[in-house]
Amino acid sequence: MIGYMNVNKRPMAVIQVEDKVKQVKVGDYMGLDFGMVTQVSDTEVQLRELIQDSAGDWSERKSSLYLQSKEGSKK
Repeated sequence: MIGYMNVNKRPMAVIQVEDKVKQVKVGDYMGLDFGMVTQVSDTEVQLRELIQDSAGDWSERKSSLYLQSKEGSKK
């Protein structure tokens, strides 16, 4: 996550994957594990992912992406 903004009063996160930059909002899907965005804040994107195990059974996992600090910035 490299940024955050409100568009029409809807929170959106700015995500960078390799050389591509995308905007995501609650309800969007992202990632390789069918991750659905469940919450967006100014510091975090929360996802609910579906993972398939070796037996073929599916389970849910929660994960988060956090806002990355700028390179070279002082704390």
